[in-house]
Amino acid sequence: MKQDLVVDSDEALNRKMYLVNNALDEIGFTWCHAKLFMLAGFGYSVDSQLDAIQSSVKVVVDRQFGIDFPVATQIFYVGLLVGAAFWGFSADIIGRKLAFNLSLLLAAVFRPYYWWNELVSHLLAFGAGGNIATDVTIFLEFSPAKYTWLTTFMAAFWGVGQTVAVLVAWAFVPSHLCLAGTPCPSSENRGWRYCWYTNSGIVLGLALLRLFWFDMNESPKFLVSNGRDAEAVATLHAIANKHERLCSLTLEELLDCGEVKDAHDFKTNGYTVKSVFSAAVAHVKVLFCSKKIAYLSTLIFLSWTLIGLCYSTFFNFVYIYIQLHGGNTSGSTYITYRNTSISQFVGIFGPVLAAYMVTFKRLGRRGTMAIGAIITMGILFGYTTVRTQLQDAVFASLTYFFINIYFACLCAYTPEVFPAIARATGGALGVLFSRVGGIFTPLIYYYGLKSGSSVPIWVCGAVIGFLGFIALLLPFEPTRFRSV
Repeated sequence: MKQDLVVDSDEALNRKMYLVNNALDEIGFTWCHAKLFMLAGFGYSVDSQLDAIQSSVKVVVDRQFGIDFPVATQIFYVGLLVGAAFWGFSADIIGRKLAFNLSLLLAAVFRPYYWWNELVSHLLAFGAGGNIATDVTIFLEFSPAKYTWLTTFMAAFWGVGQTVAVLVAWAFVPSHLCLAGTPCPSSENRGWRYCWYTNSGIVLGLALLRLFWFDMNESPKFLVSNGRDAEAVATLHAIANKHERLCSLTLEELLDCGEVKDAHDFKTNGYTVKSVFSAAVAHVKVLFCSKKIAYLSTLIFLSWTLIGLCYSTFFNFVYIYIQLHGGNTSGSTYITYRNTSISQFVGIFGPVLAAYMVTFKRLGRRGTMAIGAIITMGILFGYTTVRTQLQDAVFASLTYFFINIYFACLCAYTPEVFPAIARATGGALGVLFSRVGGIFTPLIYYYGLKSGSSVPIWVCGAVIGFLGFIALLLPFEPTRFRSV
């Protein structure tokens, strides 16, 4: 049996988590876990889907309304940032269940007019912004230790969402758009609206599946972290009984471990501004409770910031660079969406390979991250030689595949090494820092359009290579431990 990864100084909480982990391992993997995996994966899909559709239609939207600076992208990333902070922090306070069910509903909104489009873009991004932080946390806290590799595999849904978004754009935009340099009334530029209607319908359907297909229990690790031991035991026994599995954990065993120091039982004591703020501050302090944990948190948050900046900057800037240096990758709008759909589809399989690689103890999460990042660096450097549509399609596919290997492991590593009492907070801060990096993308995109310099591509490649080095410096390897 694996040992628990102890990163919190609360001995009572550590002992209780040991017992909960034993109970989860005793119950094993059930149909309940399979459904939760799918529904949590929807969160990844929606997050990337809405980001991709925003990028796919921004040119035709700006053309219709005569917008020069990429306002829509800026507003969208601000919404993602606020959403990551709100849903992540609240998931450690109000619980995982409410955040899990509500976030997708808020992301299913239609957007027909420009300023209404921008306002709702912010609200939509707010709804989707916390999915990565909360959804992988929820699945991890129900999962037996033997199956935690699925948290890496789950990032395949990220590629699914991007592929769906681009396929929808491919279906509607080329046949319903006005050409550059011509009058662009709304009646001749309906494609971007059809994209948003279709994607909002898909997201709404996924949100309703969460609500009605799966009767989710609150996470037992969240309950134990907040002094609700009886509910945690009841939840574990309910899962075991439903699937005819054994669960020998008793309430007396948990109570004998003592009281959790930083528990905040809001269900009993109610919510006040002071108590909620106090709990949020306490959760952040857990992430810096010792020098080693502070070092861990700093490296994780730095990694999220840099990948957020590089991921967004590269895919917004690369086509500008190629066109300004004599290449022709644009072709027709139809060809552009076709090639993008292919590369996004290939990217789905990066996390699939990553999930296999992390099962090797010599590689683990850290080694797999390093490999994905270093190979991506080489591909990005090579991208400066691209001049044709075929070259662009090949390099884009390789880039998506290998960068998603790194991204999948980072998304899994973050909640695995943080304790349950502050797990969603840590995930939220990671995603928040990635959004901070992403906010600078429109600025680089805007000024890169004028300069045509290759510097942004070289910088992105170097920074992603540096991320591979950071991965090797991370102090814990989750493959050898159980998350607490």
